[in-house]
Amino acid sequence: MHLSPEFTQDSALAALVGGMGIGAVATIFAQTNERLMPSATPDAEVWIGMLGAAFALVSNPLFPLVDAAAFEAESLQSLSLARLLIAGALVGVGSKLGAGCTCGNGIQGLACLSPASFGFVLVFMGTGSLTAYLVDNAFTPSTSSFSWPLVRLVASIAATQYSLRTNKKTSNVLGGCGFATSLVLAGMVKPSKIEGFLHFSAARGWDPSLAFVMGGALLVVGVAWRVLKLVDLPAVRAYARRPLDAKTLVGGACFGVGWGLGGLCPGPGVTAVGSGSGRAAVWLAAMVAGRAIAGAPAAKARE
Repeated sequence: MHLSPEFTQDSALAALVGGMGIGAVATIFAQTNERLMPSATPDAEVWIGMLGAAFALVSNPLFPLVDAAAFEAESLQSLSLARLLIAGALVGVGSKLGAGCTCGNGIQGLACLSPASFGFVLVFMGTGSLTAYLVDNAFTPSTSSFSWPLVRLVASIAATQYSLRTNKKTSNVLGGCGFATSLVLAGMVKPSKIEGFLHFSAARGWDPSLAFVMGGALLVVGVAWRVLKLVDLPAVRAYARRPLDAKTLVGGACFGVGWGLGGLCPGPGVTAVGSGSGRAAVWLAAMVAGRAIAGAPAAKARE
């Protein structure tokens, strides 16, 4: 195994700082709302912020900070509609059964030492890697670089999100903006980055950027949530105490297979839709449908 040429000092720094941005906006959201920041769960305020930020980053005629290549639309174009629909549905089913995704379980859940989140992450990493190896997606990587303007924008958004905590709706929309901008900075909206991490034996080599993203986010969340006593919030404690059961493990397996097939998870998927990607919109619609299907039995039982 060797490192991919796409993994450079600049891309590693961008991934680390982008991860820290995710950790910051998730911390402010948790402090403001006394619950975890949603990503896979449709949330009007957060999703509006994510969609709006992506649109502004690409389409702002005055000072666009990134171009469409930052989202690697051609990578999604290389996948059939059937593949996108299956991938999105599996991610949706998995995130519903496992009560979270890479952000919920992989960052916030691990930070509060949830056994269920540890199990979910281990399973989706394993099944995701196996799937990426088997399908060997032909994603064409685009150049990644460290962007100081994006860093300053993430910091400004997080500061404004914090200062407007008394206006929860506005603060939450800004949290979505900061989340999406951090994902773009980290390069996590690029399917090739996910493929490069999951496919250890790819011909181009391994790209560990995702580990830097999660490490940066966990560094912030793991410390801040304890200093601010957010781990003692009822919603956070309930999330941390979820049982590690078959439902969670099956969810992790579904999530991993879908992630490996399409190269998208919920946060990047929503953000990619904001960039104007019709293929990402197909994936997102399938993800929402998958969540609805997975949640139907529980909803019926409550009736």
